[in-house]
Amino acid sequence: MLKVGAAHFLFSPVSLPRLMSTSASALESEVQRLFEDEGVVLLEFSARGQGGHAMLRAVADRRRGALTIDDCAHLTRQVQHLVREKNLLNEDYRLEVTSPGLDYPLREEWQFAKNIGRLIKASVAGERGPREIHGRLTAADGEGITLTSDATQWKLRHAELLSARVLPEFKPPRME
Repeated sequence: MLKVGAAHFLFSPVSLPRLMSTSASALESEVQRLFEDEGVVLLEFSARGQGGHAMLRAVADRRRGALTIDDCAHLTRQVQHLVREKNLLNEDYRLEVTSPGLDYPLREEWQFAKNIGRLIKASVAGERGPREIHGRLTAADGEGITLTSDATQWKLRHAELLSARVLPEFKPPRME
């Protein structure tokens, strides 16, 4: 188990008797349904061969609140059960279920709404190429987001955003 920033990773090697005819997209659909039943959004899924084993990776989050390490462990067990029950794989595989972490791009309206109050780095198209804007996310809705920095406020439409990420914030140590 490894925790980096706000991301939780849970790796689980499982020994099962080669990737069957189950396609990666069919496997992803099964995992997505499972996650939806658990109240979790599947943000990203990959299934690929690595070192003679299948590597499954799922990045998930909650629309409200954080996805905890306990959630990742529970989802890992649920995916393992799903794979066994439906005989989706018949080879050794490695499974990683993780929360998105700070460096994961914000793409959906609910991701922005969930991060109101946080420091954001947004990239928008500029006259001479992409331009970065750093500011506190003060509003988010279906139209776009509002970033505020010092006395400057930027209202950006979702269509204008090339990328957006939460920036880490570190509080200075207290001197006593």
